[in-house]
Order: sequence, then structure tokens, then C-alpha cells
Amino acid sequence: MQKLLIRATKEIATKLEEKLRHHYDVQLDTLGDHDNNNNTNAIVCEIKAKVKRNWITICRFAPNENLKDILTMFEVNYELKARRI
Repeated sequence: MQKLLIRATKEIATKLEEKLRHHYDVQLDTLGDHDNNNNTNAIVCEIKAKVKRNWITICRFAPNENLKDILTMFEVNYELKARRI
């Protein structure tokens, strides 16, 4: 089973884990929420995959991005990058 590392805020990370855990071995790395100073734009979330013993970045996204858009971006980029390596 392919390993994924999701680095995102807790809310997004758990939603992505629920969607992806059926097909991938998912690990979470939650990033701190910056709600106290309303600077969520400074956070960059990402999904990485372990391909041939190396972690490669599949996609990066903002914490306020739509979940469906994140999943679509992940699926397309995963197929492209997994074939290339």
C-alpha cells in the first residue's frame, strides 16, 4: 500500500485522511492553526508520497482551499509523478 504524508491544519488533515485512507497508508503531520492573528495565508499545506524510498511532494495547497479541488489536484498530480519516476 502506498504511503502518504499529509501536512495540513488539523481540520483539513482529518478530512483528507478520511477520504484517502481506504487506498493509501496515510500519516498526518498537523500544522499549527494561526487563528489568533488571522494569518492563515502564511500556512502552506502539502501531500507527499513515498515513491521508491523517496518522499516527493504531490501537491501544495492553502488551508482554505476547497476539499474537492484538493483531491482532484492530488489525483492528477499523483498519476503524473508516479509514472515519471
